[in-house]
Amino acid sequence: MRWSSTLKYICKRLLMSIAVLFIVTVMIFVIVRLSPGDPVQSRIGPYGDYSEENVARIEKELGLDKPMVVQYGIWLKDCLSGNLGVSLRNGASITEIVFDKLAVSLELITVAILLAILIAIPLGIISGIKSGSPIDQAASVFSTGFLAMPSFCTGLLLIVVFSVKLKILPSNGYVPFFENPEMNIKYLILPALTLGLYLIAVLTRFVRSETMEVVSSNYVRTARAKGMPSGIVNKSHILKNISTTLVTVVGIEFATLLGGTVIVEQLFGWSGLGWYICQSVSNRDYPAVQGSVLIIAVAFVLINLLMDILYVILDPRIELE
Repeated sequence: MRWSSTLKYICKRLLMSIAVLFIVTVMIFVIVRLSPGDPVQSRIGPYGDYSEENVARIEKELGLDKPMVVQYGIWLKDCLSGNLGVSLRNGASITEIVFDKLAVSLELITVAILLAILIAIPLGIISGIKSGSPIDQAASVFSTGFLAMPSFCTGLLLIVVFSVKLKILPSNGYVPFFENPEMNIKYLILPALTLGLYLIAVLTRFVRSETMEVVSSNYVRTARAKGMPSGIVNKSHILKNISTTLVTVVGIEFATLLGGTVIVEQLFGWSGLGWYICQSVSNRDYPAVQGSVLIIAVAFVLINLLMDILYVILDPRIELE
């Protein structure tokens, strides 16, 4: 019975995700069309041929001579087949570029998330268990400070310390890992640390709050009264009970960072998807912006769908609706 309900729940969430993605594609298409600028002008360039014949040819080539509904249908059909179009700047395949840049961004985000998890979970649990202690107060000051400080300020501070003063890390740049692993790691440290410090602050406060709630529950007090070792209580009761919501928070932060690393990538010259979107907007490369935002939206919806499924698997007590 449980598996049947779980399957129905997954199918329902999947259908909802498909509906959300459809709405997102409409919004992306409309917003890009309403954005200032002319794709024909971007294709021809400032010194190109602006004769009526050439402009009409470019409009037909880009499909701009067709009604908006037809343009949307063609674009959606191409997207479903894996074709996000070509760049107005150089005619390169947007699909190939976007997925290459996505891999670069995922490298940065994954390292930042892992760094945050390794530090925030034990720090948050200790702070929650020892509420009011010097460790808890120090963790609160740390988390509040980095939550209040914008990412670009944190990044600039790290650049000043590690690149300008100590001269031990490069200030910006990107090298593919398989091309030069050592340089890739050196370029990765500062942007990953910039994102990681913010995530550590977010997760530490969340884990602390959840831990304090679990610690005050009856089953934890009963386990301690029975003489159960603190390590087992922390692992079997506290960590287990906060794991479901922790997975959800980590998943949401991961999905959010897919489109939220623009400032950090620009600051450190990390050639990821955020950097590519920023460059495409500056260059008025609308198909590239459209395709990039669509991939981020799809990834966000899929990650949220995965989090919903994991939430049910990790906590069977949840009622499936």
